[in-house]
Amino acid sequence: MRRFSRTQRQLYLSAGRQMAARILSPLLLIMMLLLAVQWLSDAGIIRRFILPAPSEVAQSLIHDTREMKTHLFHTLRIALVGYFLSTLTGIAFALLMDRFTILYRAFYPLIVITQTIPTLIITPVIVLIFGYGDIPRLFVVILTCFFPITISLYQGLKMIDPDTIRLMQSMGASRREILRHVKIPGSLPSFFSGLRISATYSVMAVVLAEWAGGGDGLGIYMLRTKRSFRFDAMFASIIWIVILSLLFYVSALALEYVCMPWESAVRKEGPPRAGINIHGSKQPPG
Repeated sequence: MRRFSRTQRQLYLSAGRQMAARILSPLLLIMMLLLAVQWLSDAGIIRRFILPAPSEVAQSLIHDTREMKTHLFHTLRIALVGYFLSTLTGIAFALLMDRFTILYRAFYPLIVITQTIPTLIITPVIVLIFGYGDIPRLFVVILTCFFPITISLYQGLKMIDPDTIRLMQSMGASRREILRHVKIPGSLPSFFSGLRISATYSVMAVVLAEWAGGGDGLGIYMLRTKRSFRFDAMFASIIWIVILSLLFYVSALALEYVCMPWESAVRKEGPPRAGINIHGSKQPPG
């Protein structure tokens, strides 16, 4: 059995307390809000046909899960594939714009224009062009999610210290070697920032695309339950959408931790503090 030293135990306990503090605070707030809504519903201040009580939504989550399972997995599949394709698209656009200035001048305005059109408005047009099915849903996810990844990665590539690039060039490094050893590692923090933002958009984009079409999915299930006045089931599907979005976000965080473990260590240590040198005067942070 592995034994941990006292210092290691203290570090793990400290990390556990920090994690618990981060999780418990929002959980307590959510519980207080749910209890308040439940009390208002029981007192008749909020009509149940307008806003169902949290207990009714919880019952729907338990009893209607089997009915929602097909819609849930269909939305999850489209969101996963679309998120993966949007990541590849964003990386490709960022690398091409960083390598060729003419492509940056040509593509950058068009990329910005794609984000000025509201997704809810452009989605029916995409469905009319590509027809009903999974293709328009994937296209909506890619159109929504690739922008944060592209812009974040491109900005990260441009923020690399030019002196470092000139040093690599003086040592005979090729463009590919500079990209591999300098630009990509230096732009990873910016890339994962965009990846986290896109993670929260992916499920939402699928649901918006489902509203404009037919078939299966949580968006379709929401519309059906709304039209049949089953508002408890509608709110249950909203909770599943929130859960899926959180899972995507946590997955992006986990991937960032795996690819950049040093960033997590820097965040835990915090900013450098001023120390005391051997002469007793304050030493500026290094």
